[in-house]
Amino acid sequence: MEQERLMDYMGSGFRAGFRRGLRVAWDAMRFRPLRFEPWPAPSMPSLREHLEAYGGTRMSPADFDRCETDWYRMLDERNRMFDRYLLGMRCARYAVSGMWIIAFAIVGLTLVEVSS
Repeated sequence: MEQERLMDYMGSGFRAGFRRGLRVAWDAMRFRPLRFEPWPAPSMPSLREHLEAYGGTRMSPADFDRCETDWYRMLDERNRMFDRYLLGMRCARYAVSGMWIIAFAIVGLTLVEVSS
């Protein structure tokens, strides 16, 4: 039963955030408006569905404790993956900024060499 409720976040962590960050930077360089794209993660089950999986309103206190623990575990896992997604977006921003700094340095050094 627990394996069924494990959420698959494989495509929604750092790599997805990095790709999204590069897309945002590319659109900004081309002066395009920001496109809304939701976080590509599976949605959590509703609280009602989660409670029903444990027996609904007829569950024992021990079942409720397991249900609550499982819910908070899923929520913590989701929060960790969202943090990794945001880290990926930040790293993409830093990578693009570094690329521009290097490009301007190369152009500047080339102009200094040509003008000498």
